[in-house]
Amino acid sequence: MDNSRKQLDSLLIKPAGPDCNMACTYCFYLDKKELFSNTEIHRMSEIILEETIRQTMIQAGENISFCWQGGEPTLMGLTFFEKAIEFQKRYGSDQTIGNGFQTNGLNSSIHTTSWLGYHWMVLNTSTIAIAE
Repeated sequence: MDNSRKQLDSLLIKPAGPDCNMACTYCFYLDKKELFSNTEIHRMSEIILEETIRQTMIQAGENISFCWQGGEPTLMGLTFFEKAIEFQKRYGSDQTIGNGFQTNGLNSSIHTTSWLGYHWMVLNTSTIAIAE
């Protein structure tokens, strides 16, 4: 019997759960709030963030990509992502780490965008067009 496991190469994290700063009626994630407790705000704690990254780095291969999505991940604030990078460095062992960031761009400042770029995060911005 082969006991080897496939190493992780990517992980999708939704740190603000279904929370968003827009109210798009077509969003595929709207009904996901029902999966959470009756709290209004859903945020990943620093303890969960650290443990998620620690375990991921243990199970990851030579290359690992984190994708930050939502809801809207910028609702977590820049400090959250600074911690994420810190934990990736702390628990990584000579691995190549990539980060992708999916946002609607409404909370993105020049400071935030510059920080993401400095840390080589791929930034994807969703756009919508409304027909009148």
